[in-house]
Parts: sequence; C-alpha cells; structure tokens
Amino acid sequence: MPAAAEEAIRAWLEDVRSRAGAALLLAGGELGPPLDRRPVLAEVFDPGALAGLLALTTRGAFTGDVCRCLGSVTVALLDQDAEFTASASLHGTDTVSWERTRFRNDLTVADPAGLAAWLRRAGLDLGPGPSGPARGGA
Repeated sequence: MPAAAEEAIRAWLEDVRSRAGAALLLAGGELGPPLDRRPVLAEVFDPGALAGLLALTTRGAFTGDVCRCLGSVTVALLDQDAEFTASASLHGTDTVSWERTRFRNDLTVADPAGLAAWLRRAGLDLGPGPSGPARGGA
C-alpha cells in the first residue's frame, strides 16, 4: 500500500478516535442492516474502556487487502451527540476492517490477545478464528 494512503487512513482514525464519546458493539459484520437497526451486544460509555477498545482496534499493520468473510461483530463509534461517526467489522480477534467500502484495507491488530480479553470482559467471545460467532452478551 502506498505510504500516503496509509497515512491518510491513520489520520482519519486519529480524528475518529478524538471525537468518539461512546461505542456500541453490534451484531453482524459487513452487509448487515443499518447500524441503528442491529441488536446491541454491548455498550461502551466508560472513557477508560472506550480508550482501551479504540487502542486495540486502531493499532497494528494494514494488510493492503480485505478479508473475504463479512465479519461477525461491528464496532460503531458515536460522537458526543450520540451520532454514528464510524464503524468497523471485527474478523476474529486479529483483524479489523474500518469503513471497509471506503478504505478496502484491513488492519491486523497489534494485540489480538488483548482485544480478545477486552471483548470477553464485555461479554463477547468471538472464538479462535476469523469471524467466529459472537457468543454471550452484555
């Protein structure tokens, strides 16, 4: 991937992170119903928990491609006015696809074990492989 393209995505991610006031973990990955019509699996309002989720889902290496599956859970970010600002599909606990149709570039997360642990604390277990079914709930 050209360095300029990766820099643009990272700048966008930093902007989204700076405006995030909450996150919802929603059922379904890509091609699901609109975000506001999906079942909510977990809500993240605590600033520390939100910062942890954002760190775990925005740090890593871009692949230059996208996973062929649709993902299992969507992370939807909301701003201070509770408006959706961004979303990402989770592909197991090692890959995140932020705004897939816009960027077409998955992020291999830097700490998959940390993301898996964070999700378990939120009541979700994505299993060992990509797009494992979400189990549990918050």
